[in-house]
Amino acid sequence: MRTRLACITVLGALTMAGAGTATPKTPDIPKLDVHGAGWLQAGRVEASWEIPDQTNDYSKNWIGQSGGMLSLSSNLDGHWDCGLGLGTVLTQLARGSRGQSAKWYPFWSAWVDEARVGYTQSWAEDLAFRLDLGTFHYGYNPDIKNFGQYLMHGYVYPGTLEMSLTGPLGVNQDLTGLLAKVDWRGLSDDFIVNIETQDKPYYDISIADAITWKIGKGIEVGAGINLYRALPANEKATSPGKDCQARDLGINTGQTNQPNVCFILDSVGVDPATGAAIIDTVTGSLSGIKLMGRLRLDPKVWLGMESGASDKDDWVIYSELAVIGTKNYPLYYDNILQRIPVMAGINLPGFGYFAWSVEVQYYASKFTGDDLGAQNGVWLPTLDRSINAKRDDWKYSVNASKVFRGHIALKGQFANDDLRLGGYHYEPAGKEALRSPTDWYWATQLGYFF
Repeated sequence: MRTRLACITVLGALTMAGAGTATPKTPDIPKLDVHGAGWLQAGRVEASWEIPDQTNDYSKNWIGQSGGMLSLSSNLDGHWDCGLGLGTVLTQLARGSRGQSAKWYPFWSAWVDEARVGYTQSWAEDLAFRLDLGTFHYGYNPDIKNFGQYLMHGYVYPGTLEMSLTGPLGVNQDLTGLLAKVDWRGLSDDFIVNIETQDKPYYDISIADAITWKIGKGIEVGAGINLYRALPANEKATSPGKDCQARDLGINTGQTNQPNVCFILDSVGVDPATGAAIIDTVTGSLSGIKLMGRLRLDPKVWLGMESGASDKDDWVIYSELAVIGTKNYPLYYDNILQRIPVMAGINLPGFGYFAWSVEVQYYASKFTGDDLGAQNGVWLPTLDRSINAKRDDWKYSVNASKVFRGHIALKGQFANDDLRLGGYHYEPAGKEALRSPTDWYWATQLGYFF
């Protein structure tokens, strides 16, 4: 108990000292490490899919944000450590129409970057255990710049994808719950219990496991499974179709409007006792199963090429695929091949001056990437008859970065990806901004970190 409360002791002692309050000396107070960052970001959507009423035409909309964060961490003893990080960001929302594209609509948002307690135990030189509790950073694919990390982010049904960052060059998407990690020689296993705090409905519990195996020089593979929302906080919110009533039935599938909880597949006859029509009702859930596989290759090792700290990742090729939902539903989710996103990327040489990479993604889903319906408990996809079903199977992202003097970071990106913009204060519209092959945007970021 004493080690678990050491974080509170450290922060309390510093607060009292800063206020000029006389305090007795506390022996053996763990060392406190302070880290932080601040950044300015600006970019513009150069071309976007134009909806006929122009309420979601983001062309020439400026996008930008600025923010900062501060993180405190401490090693409490030989096993326990803790961390607390807070951040805030000033965001300008693109409003989605040409008449409003130049209007400045900023707002501040605060977030908890991390709030965790960790425990580490090593039994041998090649066997170690790590446990994190709270809110913590997590990523199983460190090479990813934009696409990927499918296992832990994004809905299963309706199968919308998320960028690895919350926005272009934005902050990490963290997990809240438990992470138990075992490293043994070239094998690593991550067991995760995640309490949903990113996407509505909140507080559903997902149980996942991700494995990484360095099977040889320059070859790394990974696999994972996520029982997404396996333990719902409110089953009626996560799986509303299970209590589907006649009044909830939507118009049949030929219509654009979608029911929230269930739909009529067809009529199967008449009840001889009552004379009422017997209909085949399809119900579903936001819950589902995700599967993931990935591959990382470093051909420099095979060619005997020496590399230093600045170019150790040059020419590294990485790829990831996932199955977003193993269960089929009629009409909407009846083809599993349309629920398998695949990405590939390569780190290209910057000759010691900068780092840059190119990533592509293929996802054959025939629905929009809008997720506003899912945020309101709709497990069915959003249909939009104005969109070509094959409009955006392919996506791309070109990313570059440079660190000056160990503390100043400059980043740049242009991409056609899964960007969502628009909405109002704390109420994003969930609209996919880039819906055709010719759509794209650019973004730059200047930051200082310590």
